[in-house]
Amino acid sequence: MASDTEADILVAGAGVLGVTIAYWVSSLYDCDVVLADSSNAPAMHGSSRNTGVIHRPFYLDPVKKRVFARTSLISHPLWKRLAQSAGLPWKQVGTFNVALEESEVRTIEKYRSWGISNGMDEKELDLLDGRGVSSMEPEVKCSSGLLSRTDVSVDFGAFTRHIWKAVLSRHVRFLGGHRFLSARVRRDVTEAEFRSDEGPHAVRCRYLINAAGGGALSIAHALGLAREYAVMNFRGEYWVVDEPFASRVSSNIYRPPAFPQYPFLDPHFVVRADGSRQIGPNAVMVPGPYIYSGVGLTKLKGLLDGPIRPKARLLTSGDFISLLSREWKSSLSKSAMCDRVRKFVPGLEARMLRRRAVFGVRSSVVGSSGFVPEALVLKGTASAHIINYNSPGATGAPAFSAMVIAELRSAGMLDSFRQKQGDAPIPGWDFESVTARLYAGQRYLLR
Repeated sequence: MASDTEADILVAGAGVLGVTIAYWVSSLYDCDVVLADSSNAPAMHGSSRNTGVIHRPFYLDPVKKRVFARTSLISHPLWKRLAQSAGLPWKQVGTFNVALEESEVRTIEKYRSWGISNGMDEKELDLLDGRGVSSMEPEVKCSSGLLSRTDVSVDFGAFTRHIWKAVLSRHVRFLGGHRFLSARVRRDVTEAEFRSDEGPHAVRCRYLINAAGGGALSIAHALGLAREYAVMNFRGEYWVVDEPFASRVSSNIYRPPAFPQYPFLDPHFVVRADGSRQIGPNAVMVPGPYIYSGVGLTKLKGLLDGPIRPKARLLTSGDFISLLSREWKSSLSKSAMCDRVRKFVPGLEARMLRRRAVFGVRSSVVGSSGFVPEALVLKGTASAHIINYNSPGATGAPAFSAMVIAELRSAGMLDSFRQKQGDAPIPGWDFESVTARLYAGQRYLLR
């Protein structure tokens, strides 16, 4: 027998974005908020299955990725204050972006300019020749490198769970283990149908905020939005590097992407918040957002989920198919993955990679012009939908979620809810201060 829940605001998705949205909503409005997720606990997918690096916005185009750049810049001190107040790991290790070829030298020089344009201090960014890089990282060989000194390794899953507990203390209700089935709008009320282990469950709300990550586009489609977009899923795989070699590298080591038009990064060498070192990720195409092992044979029909045309353009491209083949090769062969990192860390050997680490899946939205570069926020009747919220999504989540709420307020979409005096149970997480920095003379950030 179906059970029903009534709510003022339903937030779909209990990853880092959904939880921070619930945090701001429950700070600002005296209303009944429900947070729903397909898993029984928060942060079970992308928020815990990522590289774990808070990046400064040196590699983000100030024009094409201006929202990600701005929210990443503003979120950095918010995350730091959370780590300090909650006693969570905050390991400032810095990130080297290294150039092996002349074209990459030009790229990292451009990155430095972008970082300064995005609001970074010049002292945070050091452009070094190969000898200078090797003096700091003897195992790294390159022509030149850009060091972003203030990049930090953290545990985004722990961050999300801490905020989730703060949200629950405000009487936000959590519906875990609720898998989305369908949605519709009736008389300005959104009805979302879920299925849990107990059976079907309907949630009726006055406003839906969809932050469901890999499942966000399906919810938007159900409500008649974003029908021109499709989603393609890419699993990122990691290997743990054994000691003693692991500790010989003390910074994150990246290389500029060879094909920036695609959501692929060449594997990098990463220092985790717990002190371990890993290499990865690759980008293995899988047919669904939660396929963390195998090829997902039971989900293959997901590759045909519409619209087909944007996917077909890519899947008939020789260059794209060649890249997919390379990514699968580095999934099937540990040596192939190792060889990609050995180009700039030549001392690394496949025998040092004895076990795989946690995998994650990136759900990338594709349209008629190819992969969409930034997140999209779409407004419907009694709903808002955040799709394509990918890397560096976790980095900028506190400010990005505040921006979403600010723009829904400006558009009058939350006017039916009674406002209250905002509070900040997390030190420094004050909505008015965050949004003042976000806008700084601008009326809107979202296009």
